Amino acid sequence: MPYATNKSKPLLSVQAIILVSLALTLFLVNLLPAQAGGQLPPVAKKGVLDLRHVNFAQQEVDLTGEWNVYWKQLRTPGEPALPVDYTTFPHLWSSVTGQKSGLSSQGFATYALTILLPPRSAPLMLEIPDQYTAYRLFVNGEELAHDGNPAATPAATIPYWSTQLIRLPTSGDTLQLLLQIANFQHAKGGSAKAIRIGEVKRMEVDLATDWALDLLLTGCIFMTGMFFLGLFGFSRTDRPMLYFGLFCLLYSYRIIGTDQYVLHSLMPSLPWVLTIRLEYSSLYLAIAVFVIYTQYLYPKDTDKRVTTAMVWVCLAFAATVVVLPTVWFTRLMDPFLVLMVTYIGYALYVYWIAVRRKRPGARYTLMSTGLLLVVFSLILGQYFGLATPVKTALFFGYIGFFFLQSLVLLFRFDFALNEARLTEKQFLANMSHEIRTPLNAVLGFSNLLETTALTPEQKEFNGYIGTAGKNLLTIVNDILDIAKIESGMMPLETIPFSIPSLVDSIRTMLHAAASDKKIALTAEVDPTIPPVLLGDPTRLTQILLNLMSNAIKFTKQGSVQVRVEKSKETADSVRVRFIVQDTGIGMAADVLPHIFERFRQANDSTTRQYGGTGLGLSIVKSLAQLQGGSANVTSVPGEGSCFTVEIPYRIAKNTADQSLVTRVMTWGAEGRALRVLVAEDNLMNQKLALGVLNRLGHTAHIAENGQQAIEYLETNTYDLVLMDIQMPIMDGYAATRHIRTVLHSQVPIIAMTAHALASEREQCLQAGMNDFLSKPFQPSELQQLLRKYIASAPLPDEQPEPAPACSAPSSAFSMEPLMKAVDGDVSFALELLEVFLEQTPLQLAQIRQALASTDLPTIGRIIHAQKVAIKMFGLDEAVLQIKALESLLPAKVPVSEVAAVVHQYLYTVEAELPAIQSVADTMMSQPPTD
Repeated sequence: MPYATNKSKPLLSVQAIILVSLALTLFLVNLLPAQAGGQLPPVAKKGVLDLRHVNFAQQEVDLTGEWNVYWKQLRTPGEPALPVDYTTFPHLWSSVTGQKSGLSSQGFATYALTILLPPRSAPLMLEIPDQYTAYRLFVNGEELAHDGNPAATPAATIPYWSTQLIRLPTSGDTLQLLLQIANFQHAKGGSAKAIRIGEVKRMEVDLATDWALDLLLTGCIFMTGMFFLGLFGFSRTDRPMLYFGLFCLLYSYRIIGTDQYVLHSLMPSLPWVLTIRLEYSSLYLAIAVFVIYTQYLYPKDTDKRVTTAMVWVCLAFAATVVVLPTVWFTRLMDPFLVLMVTYIGYALYVYWIAVRRKRPGARYTLMSTGLLLVVFSLILGQYFGLATPVKTALFFGYIGFFFLQSLVLLFRFDFALNEARLTEKQFLANMSHEIRTPLNAVLGFSNLLETTALTPEQKEFNGYIGTAGKNLLTIVNDILDIAKIESGMMPLETIPFSIPSLVDSIRTMLHAAASDKKIALTAEVDPTIPPVLLGDPTRLTQILLNLMSNAIKFTKQGSVQVRVEKSKETADSVRVRFIVQDTGIGMAADVLPHIFERFRQANDSTTRQYGGTGLGLSIVKSLAQLQGGSANVTSVPGEGSCFTVEIPYRIAKNTADQSLVTRVMTWGAEGRALRVLVAEDNLMNQKLALGVLNRLGHTAHIAENGQQAIEYLETNTYDLVLMDIQMPIMDGYAATRHIRTVLHSQVPIIAMTAHALASEREQCLQAGMNDFLSKPFQPSELQQLLRKYIASAPLPDEQPEPAPACSAPSSAFSMEPLMKAVDGDVSFALELLEVFLEQTPLQLAQIRQALASTDLPTIGRIIHAQKVAIKMFGLDEAVLQIKALESLLPAKVPVSEVAAVVHQYLYTVEAELPAIQSVADTMMSQPPTD
């Protein structure tokens, strides 16, 4: 859900509030003292702990209170009695007061306690946690447990930490405990955790549960770290994944290497000197990595000075673990813990800011860090002897923290994936625009040339231009179709059509290509197929054209046969099988399973010899599946291939009323002449639109931008508007919205743009446009689109025509590249030269003025308008400079870098103007030719 920035809406979701409340509840519950039956737990007094009224079947008891203590002595059972002193147990030696000869943190002592037990029906057990740093326990004069080796000298003392369970004698109602503790290797001496007593089954189950939770949590954290490290390894771009993975691996040691010390119990041969260094360094390094992770996660919300200082502090602490003795570097833990809690508070502030600024996944980081703060508070409470946290509370706190942090990264991954998809769509849209704009002119003027008197050679050349343009258009359409299919935006129609008529039209269309190769092209349609079906004839045409074109392309001799059969029929539907069989080169058996994959062809030599993108068959299968059908292939090398497509169709009712007339493109108006306003900023496209509309018998006026189109509509009446999308001053979307909401005009508006993605179509319709015509368009497509609006259009009136800002005479044009074929149409080439020479100096002056005022968007708009002409005139160096500028301008680089390229571009174009002017003068001086 989006986050609010005003006071009327909550900043955090209800789930976040519940989670924080739960965390605070866990924190408070863990701080409350354990009670049984509403009574405070029993404590020892004067070295005696009375447990005769305790029901061990319902509770365990901590052996806390006043113990006998013998300072600087390691007493053994049976030694003569000495004067007794009492002290609170557990405690750290540095906290003992009131002793004339109190211990420092290094030394040794013996503690004694007498326990009075009730009659027992079940055996009892002691749980002994780690002591600082070695202990030995005697019960009723017998040694039952030890951790390391306590001694009176540093050399003889062997430290070790683990949690142990020991069974107590089953007889007797009194226990005499004698506990030796020695420490010479740690900054702390004494005991920080209480010994517990309880029934064997309860104690064993509790410890096994604690160990299982630790092992499970360690495995979860470790695998999470490995997962994100692996995910980062695939792309090596999202660095937060790297650092979070490292943080998980480092912190996983903290779970089994501290508190219960599960690792020490599983591997008792591990030396304490090694494990203590791992315990401390893993914390320092984990915090350092977490700091870096936060910096990379939200770099704009963190103060790099704070994070850099914190990282260096953590590394300095880690260095002390390596170079200092244990008794020295363990003294540094307390100040580091203060620093760590301070940084967690700072991280909470950073995540709060990130939430307010609506960063991806910020609410998850805020919630997870709040949980981490609660968990660390519980751990610190245990560390300083304030409370003993419930193990399950810590477990779920950790799980919640790592789960929410994982959600952050997965959210970012999904966000980046969506951004990549959006970038891909934008790239396809831009590519569509850049290719379709010049292609629109190529195909459009080629069609216009067909209406003029041409020599046979000119007709041949014009045919080549049209064929090449259509091939290029096919490639562009294939790529866009793949994008539409992937995004789920491929529209499917359900309209009446006739399969025999459609197949015959495609056969006629491809007959010339087959005849040129002397290949027999035949088509047979099962006469029992219903004459009129309901489906998408456009997609079926696309499928059959792909298959039949491929069959002709890969067949050198023989035939291409198309068969249409009825596979299955019910009362209201029929499944139609389309078979395209050829006698071409065929394919090997190992190629067939992959032939419908995109960019896959039989082999590399196929691509070199026959061309193609390898997208056609992928589109065929995708289109068949979209319509509920299937596509398959069989083939034998050297004998040919057989493609089979099956598609289900509904049977149309009342077929006599269905219109199945195929309209043929004819020049000239049909019934009414329309007054058309063309909003288009590209001069070449203006000329093309004027030429096509005039030949269709309509009157066309030009507006160079959306604002000018609005001005024309305010003073004149038009039957139709052809609206380009990308225009200066006001684009097509804004102009359409103004026409609908301000002018309240319902004039039909047809979007006319080189963008062809489905999302672009939706935007046009949402803006208020009536229809969509993608460039390049065929005159027949425009004619059929206009025909939809002729019936409702009024008769032409006698209103005066507006004076267009940039109009052009409607005459014959040549769209052959000027530098390669200027002799094709001298007058048209000369006209283009004159337009270029007239506009370019003014545009270059505008670029200089924009550069002086650092108006980079204006520079981008002008060079975009000049790009097509620059390419047509073969100014390759200027084209490269335009590409460089188009990459620099969106990147928001310093103006100085842009200015250098702009100056080079201006110099290049201006240097070419005299040569272009010379060519124009020469052409003007030459007499016209017949």
